Amino acid sequence: MTILCHRMAAEVQGFGNARAGPPPTPRLLQRLCSGSRLLLLSSSLSILLLVVVCVITSQNSQLREDLLALRQNFSNLTVSTEDQVKALSTQGSSVGRKVKLVESKLEKQQKDLTEDHSSLLLHVKQLVSDVRSLSCQMAAFRGNGSERTCCPINWVEYEGSCYWFSSSVRPWTEADKYCQLENAHLVVVTSRDEQNFLQRHMGPLNTWIGLTDQNGPWKWVDGTDYETGFKNWRPEQPDNWYGHGLGGGEDCAHFTTDGRWNDDVCRRPYRWVCETKLDKAN
Repeated sequence: MTILCHRMAAEVQGFGNARAGPPPTPRLLQRLCSGSRLLLLSSSLSILLLVVVCVITSQNSQLREDLLALRQNFSNLTVSTEDQVKALSTQGSSVGRKVKLVESKLEKQQKDLTEDHSSLLLHVKQLVSDVRSLSCQMAAFRGNGSERTCCPINWVEYEGSCYWFSSSVRPWTEADKYCQLENAHLVVVTSRDEQNFLQRHMGPLNTWIGLTDQNGPWKWVDGTDYETGFKNWRPEQPDNWYGHGLGGGEDCAHFTTDGRWNDDVCRRPYRWVCETKLDKAN
């Protein structure tokens, strides 16, 4: 810059000599040199600032591109992860359904096996009972049938008596006649234990018993004393109710669904139980 100022001073002086005029003053030359310096400095700073701006702009553009790429990669990764999660969830649901199906099949098979086993045991038990009954009856036949020492087939033995449980229904009188044809009578209940035994085999069904007051007071068909014997009537029974619309009163006793006794019209069709003693003449 100093050299440039000296040159300018020399040129100005030479120009003044040529024109034969007075030379420029040193203060003027100093002003000119100071303005040139400022102009050059300003230009340099402007160029430097422009370069910096260009560099920053370039870097900012690159950063934007990198950010967009990162966002796109993250979006792709998120979509891929969601797809994988959905696929795993679907597979898990499918596996869960298959496991439940297998468990259900196993439970059904186990239940079927248990039922088959129980049924087989019942058949075996009944077969053993039938064989024993046949053997007993053959022995009784060889002894001219003077005594009944075992229950007939399909009868149930309990405390020295044999019981037969019907699977059909009849009025009380017809049920009583059926038992008589089997050399038996409608069941006579003499104790709580016998009551419980009968309930276990009958189930919750209305069932005739051998108790009636058709000829006056209540009597058991085999002559067992009613007044001093076991009783299991429902509350306020027997009531000999006439409001049923079937004509007459209620003269025959039966088990109700809960096992307690009730008097009813003898013409109603109910199930029944026959009873006979083991030592009764055949």
